[in-house]
Formats: sequence, structure tokens, C-alpha cells
Amino acid sequence: MTVSDQGVTRTDSAFQRLRSDILNGRLAQGSPLRLTTLARELSVSMSVVREALTRLTGYGLVTATPNQGFRVTALSPADLEDLTALRITLECQAIAASIENGGLQWEGSVLSAHHVLEQTAIPNGQLPSEDWIEAHAAFHDALVAGCGRPRLLALVRSLRDTSEVYRQWSGASTEQGRDVAGEHRRLMELAIARETDEAVAALRAHIQCTTDILLERAADEPHST
Repeated sequence: MTVSDQGVTRTDSAFQRLRSDILNGRLAQGSPLRLTTLARELSVSMSVVREALTRLTGYGLVTATPNQGFRVTALSPADLEDLTALRITLECQAIAASIENGGLQWEGSVLSAHHVLEQTAIPNGQLPSEDWIEAHAAFHDALVAGCGRPRLLALVRSLRDTSEVYRQWSGASTEQGRDVAGEHRRLMELAIARETDEAVAALRAHIQCTTDILLERAADEPHST
């Protein structure tokens, strides 16, 4: 496979670009993903685009249908509720295992990721920027990275990516009326203090609050479903 000067494969680059476009709402939910169009826009072959899209199906961001090709995953409130329940179950397992198994390096990564997130501002009343989305994902990744269970981590990251698509789909800022920075700081402090039960409860509430805001927004705009 062709490798770029930076040592990153063309497929990796296409995957990251398409993932970013979906998470940021530049590719709308349910929209078709044409291989020829994407290959031209990304300056790669159709086989590279196909491989990148196939990888994205594993993250729940793209669906593939026989004889119809690829589409950005179509979303619904019912699916969001199911996604949230599964995410809470798995991510809470992961943070509990991280608190139990994580060492000093894990603690350092949590502190570092939290510092970056804390310094990445969200424009008032607007959807989070791409920088904030990346910093937010990195912080949540750091919280669970000490669990020692690679398959669990892969599932957690996939579910979180799909959750971010819902945020963009709704057009809602889930930060308004919340002390999100305070929620993240509390998660960091509880994890570092090895307060497992409290950390799990805080993470559960943090995830559920975002979903409740998105569901309320969807109920106010029935045409969006």
C-alpha cells in the first residue's frame, strides 16, 4: 500500500479525513457516500476510499448495504437511547478497571489530557470546535486507557464516536446550562483519587445528561427524525 511522506498510509489519511467530516457534520447523517466523488476530493483511488469506508462501518459511523453502497449512518432518538445504555455499561466498566489497574503513567495521562481539554475553549453558545472534540475524546480515552482490555477500549471508542455524530445531528450545544468543565474536572479528580464508585456514578451522569439534552432537542424538532 502506498505510504505518504509522513509514514501514514493513504487509507489511514482517508479514514481520518472522512471520520472528521462525519463527526463535524460536514457529511450529513443518512447521506450517500459516492466512491468516485470521494476519491476525487481526497485525491486517492476508489479502492482506498472503499477500505476507509469499510473501516468506518466498524465504528458505526457508516453503513454498507448490498447494491446500494455506503451511507453515513442514519440516526434516531430510539437508537440514541440504546447507544447511551450500552455506552454507559461499557465505559463505566472500563473506568472502574482503569482505576483498579492503572499505574502512575495512567494517572499522568489523565492529568495531561484533562489539562489540554481545560485549555480548549468552546465558543459561547456554539457547537464544539474540532479541537475541542479531539481534546474531549482524548480525555475520555485517557480515563479508560488503564483498563488493560483492548477489545473493550475499541468498543468504547466506537460508541463515543457515534455519540458525537448525534451531537452534530441535533445542532444542540450540550454545554449550555451545564458546568461541563466542572464535570470533567470531577471525573479527573475522582479517577486519580481511586474513588471507583463515585467515578462510575459521575461518568454515568455525565453521559446521560448529554443524551437527555439531545433527546429533548429532538422532541422539539420532530422533523429531524
